[in-house]
Amino acid sequence: MITTIQSLIIILILFLIFFRFKYGIGLYLAYLFLVPYMNIHILGITFQWNFVNLIILIMTFISIRKKYPQYKFDYKPLSPFILYFILLLLPMPFQFSVPYFEQLNMWRQQMMQCLFLSFALWNIMKTDKSSIALFRNITIICIFIICGYGLFLTTIPGTNPYVMLISIANGSEFDEIYAAAGWGRLYGRISSVFAHPMSFGLFIGFALCYIYYNKNRVNIFVTLTLLTIICIDSITCGIRSTIGGIAIAMLFYLTQQKNLKTIFYLSIIFIIGFLIIEQMPELQDYLASIKDINSSQVRGSSIETRISQLYGCFDEISDCWLFGKGFNWTGLYMATKEYHPIILDFESLIYVILCNNALYGLIVWWIMLRKILRYNKGFKGETCYLLNTLLIFYLAYSCITGEYGYMIFLILFYILMLGETLKENNYHHELKS
Repeated sequence: MITTIQSLIIILILFLIFFRFKYGIGLYLAYLFLVPYMNIHILGITFQWNFVNLIILIMTFISIRKKYPQYKFDYKPLSPFILYFILLLLPMPFQFSVPYFEQLNMWRQQMMQCLFLSFALWNIMKTDKSSIALFRNITIICIFIICGYGLFLTTIPGTNPYVMLISIANGSEFDEIYAAAGWGRLYGRISSVFAHPMSFGLFIGFALCYIYYNKNRVNIFVTLTLLTIICIDSITCGIRSTIGGIAIAMLFYLTQQKNLKTIFYLSIIFIIGFLIIEQMPELQDYLASIKDINSSQVRGSSIETRISQLYGCFDEISDCWLFGKGFNWTGLYMATKEYHPIILDFESLIYVILCNNALYGLIVWWIMLRKILRYNKGFKGETCYLLNTLLIFYLAYSCITGEYGYMIFLILFYILMLGETLKENNYHHELKS
């Protein structure tokens, strides 16, 4: 039944992409947010994420060129990420821990996932301003569904009917042991509509940035309702990195605003709220593990373990300190050996960069981040601050918990937020059509 519904949705997406392009893209965006799997067989053809992404890219050129023959496709917002993928492609012949063609295939998969849909979204919004509101409404509805369902799951800790059903239909398994309540997590680790709780934790932070960014474009009641649900989810989801990432991003945003009065009042509210919640016996251990950096309840969370993991990274790249082990070596290692004896699950973006690309990787990331921040400077005030805050949350969250394919959501939310500047004439590049 689930497979049949998925197939019908994919058929509808493809139909709309060919005949009502922006609505097809909108439905695909909703599918990406709400459905964690795509492996559908229709008429002997297997539809997976990147096959559909390729169709979308081709139809983007055809659809826009047909309507705007002189339009010059714009890739500028994506240029830091495009450069990132190009630079990571170059050292592959000198990385010997992962076979060259396997590296190339994993690079292709990640590049297509991260860039194709975002490129389509951006150029559609530039040529059709009505699509901006369409994509915004779809994203807000998806945030309401995802965060609302995450809140509902607090009533049935340790289980997730939706993900369990859709996992079975797609040949995967729901990890009930990992999701179960324990270690102060009264509600377990909640994944909402995602295959893994960590993805939901990441989504909560991005959703918070996105809704706050659109606070003046959306009904105040809707905004306050969503912000409240998102904030509750950040506490009940069972992912400590979400709270840490949001706290760091909020501090960065307030510092950019240079509003010391607001920082003071929010700090007081945060401290009072923290003290009140800490009095709840069920959450006391969980909150204690957030403030106690030496907690040993969660693997890889203490300072001693983190330092040991860092030294483990240096040991791994001791004979390849310039270019590292190879593209996505960490992901391949976990897929084949579950976890590293020292670095464990590579629970920090820093560990991933060091192991995969070593010194070269650090330079590539520095170049990419510098280009993103420089690009954001083209926007004034609040827009620039919140675009940077989105990036800071991603970096904070990934450095605390690792990088497990999160970049696609960073780029999607970044492009969706940038799209709002087009309608308000706050974009610093003229539309040429």
